[in-house]
Amino acid sequence: MGLNIDMSDGRGESRRERAAVERAAATEKCLLAAREVLREYSVFDLSAAVVAEVAGLTRQSVHKYYPTMRQLIFALADELTVGFQGAGLGLDVEDPNWPHLYGDAVVDLLLEDPIPNRQVLLVSASQGRGMMAATAETSREIIPAIERRNPVAVERATWLTLTLFRGTLFTWAAEKLSDDELRSNIRDVADVVVAQREIWNKAATK
Repeated sequence: MGLNIDMSDGRGESRRERAAVERAAATEKCLLAAREVLREYSVFDLSAAVVAEVAGLTRQSVHKYYPTMRQLIFALADELTVGFQGAGLGLDVEDPNWPHLYGDAVVDLLLEDPIPNRQVLLVSASQGRGMMAATAETSREIIPAIERRNPVAVERATWLTLTLFRGTLFTWAAEKLSDDELRSNIRDVADVVVAQREIWNKAATK
């Protein structure tokens, strides 16, 4: 007959918790250091040694969490993704101006740290992820809003929105648009989507 005795003293769980805290702290230092480097230099200047020096870590620690600088750039892109997801929080999707308000919130996020953000978007797009790297999860904000406002042609409207949205962000990242032009073009995206939805709505009611 087996004994149902818990031999654990909790040390294993405690070690895991400490490791998680250490990992979070180290990765945050790496990301902040990478952004600091990108503000003054370029992605070509990123290396484990440089990031380690700026972050106050060892090169081995940087390699542990980001074996390649490509992975570090992707992690920065993921940070933008999370920011894009949260940009629409608190906005009323029933507001007729929602597309413009959401676009402005995304632009505000990008312009908080524009030099690194341009590079992150551009590199993540050219290194195997495409613009999906930093904008795919944006659909979690855009699609529900489009669907709730009007379910007609949601798939087409979503495709139109994200296609134009990604194109604008990539063009800005490639320094083909000024910051003001970025905001203007994002608002144009909202105008196009709203106008096209009205056309689809009229066609659906005939």
